[in-house]
Amino acid sequence: MTSGAGHRLLVVLGDLRTTTGWTVVVTDEIGALTRWRLSGATWQAVVTVEPRRWLGLEFEARDPVTGRRAGYDIDTDLYDISRDDQRGFAEEIERDIIEFLDDLRRGAVLRGNDGTKFVLVFPLAGSCVRVVKGRVMTSASTHADLAAARKGGDYVPLE
Repeated sequence: MTSGAGHRLLVVLGDLRTTTGWTVVVTDEIGALTRWRLSGATWQAVVTVEPRRWLGLEFEARDPVTGRRAGYDIDTDLYDISRDDQRGFAEEIERDIIEFLDDLRRGAVLRGNDGTKFVLVFPLAGSCVRVVKGRVMTSASTHADLAAARKGGDYVPLE
């Protein structure tokens, strides 16, 4: 594959093997599908690249003290990214996944607690995302600035 959805993402994933201390391994290669598992001390992710069908990131972080977990996904959902009219959408999702991984590498993905809730905060596509793991559900909200997203607690970079 030399172009199309997922090409830049595959290059970034390959670079992460040598530029980070993370565990970065290919777990599946089936036809055009490639699935990668990435992990740090307090997080893990699965990135799936299937250029004609789907691009996705499944991310989960863990609070090392409480063991609480929160997850966040970025993917092309049910859109048919093989269609020309969906190419821009697929490229946008690819950019978001690459941006998230770069922010994770730079220490810009933060974890913290707001009372009993485990919280993730990170920049994405010009805003800040706040992911809160409640008792049962996980919710995500966007905020104009980092201060608003970090309300309610102290935050440290994910390791």
